[in-house]
Amino acid sequence: MSEAATRAPGPPGTEALTVSVVMPTKNRAQFLVAAVRALLAQTVMPDELVIVDQSDDDTGARHVAALVAALPESERPKLIHVLDRTINGAAAARNAGLDHATGDIVVCCDDDVLAEPTVLERLLAHYRLAPEYAALAPVITNYPAPNVARRLYREIFCLGPFRDERQPVYWFWREYPTPARIPVRMFTGAMMSFRRSALEGLRHDARYKGASVGEDIDLCWTLWRRGARLAIVTDAHIVHNRAPRPASRPEAAQIASWGFLYQKHLPRTLATRAAFAWYVVGVLIGAVVSAAAECSLQPLRSAAAGVRAVWTDYAGTTFLQPSVSEGPVS
Repeated sequence: MSEAATRAPGPPGTEALTVSVVMPTKNRAQFLVAAVRALLAQTVMPDELVIVDQSDDDTGARHVAALVAALPESERPKLIHVLDRTINGAAAARNAGLDHATGDIVVCCDDDVLAEPTVLERLLAHYRLAPEYAALAPVITNYPAPNVARRLYREIFCLGPFRDERQPVYWFWREYPTPARIPVRMFTGAMMSFRRSALEGLRHDARYKGASVGEDIDLCWTLWRRGARLAIVTDAHIVHNRAPRPASRPEAAQIASWGFLYQKHLPRTLATRAAFAWYVVGVLIGAVVSAAAECSLQPLRSAAAGVRAVWTDYAGTTFLQPSVSEGPVS
């Protein structure tokens, strides 16, 4: 690969965009190696690769260093490998990586993602063609569409700001024009990219910890509230292999994470209060159905834990530090 191919060329007379990839990882060397190998096979090589490693040992670091060293010197991205076991979770790890990143475009990529070879090239092409966009994300091609019952549930209970508009793009991406930019208010954290200038003074909320839920939406909503435009681009594709998380019921995280986002970002209007209350009703109904189907009280206990977390300022949640000090936008 020539030096010209290692950077994304702009239209004649414009400066090329440089790219930093930030990847958090913890004790998943096999996933990390596969993800990095896919990034090093891109048609446009990243200028900088920032690995923020919370692992118990340096196995992943050694493998990544070997992969980068195997490239011709002129094609190697700058490798920054931060090994710090005290970092707690993906949000904090991305923040550490963003502090190191120097590219014009910063791509946050999870270690369980396999990027198709043209992902960076196509993201950068959209940034050049649409300077009004501050953040872009690829399509996740392996998220299956839910069954009719789940889709009906979403239509009934997920209203207004609680309607997750990114998921239908992932489920039905083949039905969209290609290439196209589909405006959204939120991304999935598997891979999301930003103009570094848009992140000036902005990071993930430090209250997110561990295997957090909703930190990707929180960052996107903060950008969106500032007037930034976000989109999913239909011609850039990744596979998200979703490395296993600790087994747990989803109801508590669903209520607590959306409750946190509601309290932090949304005005306390009758409409938003009703939309959040109706969303919680939907989760509770789903918990009742699951409890009956499984002959178990666990779904109900999980839903109750989510409601309790909202009422007690998120004390006891596994992914949020308590105390919401930031009020909503009025």
